[in-house]
Amino acid sequence: MSSSTSNTDSPPTEYAETRLLVKHGFELARSLGITKVLVYAELVSDQRLVETHRETETLIWITAGESPDTSKEHEFFVEVPGETNRISQVTLGVIMGVFRGVVETAESVICLTGLAGSKRLDNLLIINPKRDFPWFSNHEEEAMVPESVNLRELLQLLTISLRFASEGREGKPIGTTFVLGEVEQLKPHLRPLILNPLEGHLKKTRNVYDNKFLETLRELAALDGAFIVNPKGVVEFAAVYLDAPLPANLKIAKGLGARHVAAAAITSKADCVAVVISESSGNISVFYKGQAVMTLEGHGGGGR
Repeated sequence: MSSSTSNTDSPPTEYAETRLLVKHGFELARSLGITKVLVYAELVSDQRLVETHRETETLIWITAGESPDTSKEHEFFVEVPGETNRISQVTLGVIMGVFRGVVETAESVICLTGLAGSKRLDNLLIINPKRDFPWFSNHEEEAMVPESVNLRELLQLLTISLRFASEGREGKPIGTTFVLGEVEQLKPHLRPLILNPLEGHLKKTRNVYDNKFLETLRELAALDGAFIVNPKGVVEFAAVYLDAPLPANLKIAKGLGARHVAAAAITSKADCVAVVISESSGNISVFYKGQAVMTLEGHGGGGR
């Protein structure tokens, strides 16, 4: 077989696949009038490739490490754990884009993603928040999160939750709940199950941004109850029972456990957000005003 024939019959290289996907992705965006493009930027070469095709589009970079080394305007970065699957990359990136005012609820986003660790882009999706996420179609006129909640802290809790769900303990996801909001508003709905194990520790040593503290959180998650996190990311309580009554008119999706019901109840009574890790599936659900805002696959869905 001649070398020319061999080259003709050979499948395209992984870089060629990525190159064509990016090229056609931007062409599709322009033909549809889409101005926002989300890209999972695992490699520097991918970042440079995107820049060669980008014109005036706003980029939403999904990164599993440091932000891309770019200096252009109209860029937005979301850092996710390296093991996050494609669907969670897109969901987290688009929804955080809406939360931060980068994406309008009714506009579509072209999403170019890849399986973490594969070192290639191999998937193109078109996502429209209002069409594809029930929260945005049902609550268009409402704030997406309370004014008392900083999005930076919410994103950090999502990152921790994704890590706990995927790394788990003894091969199983770690099931727990984080409630983010003003502690004084939450106190009427809290009932400590044990003496607060965080009492007396310096605030800087129990902050969700302290990597050393994450191992403490992992161990405390073995206890029943929830973590209460103030708007600055300081964990004020652990092993707390959420004692908010469930409103009669609040509908909970079938199959959700006690953690999800408690999260729905407290977010319906107080100005807060709750992040729940399911012990059975590893999925992460975010609750606000009694309803699930988003669900991320945190375990066992890496190939999708």
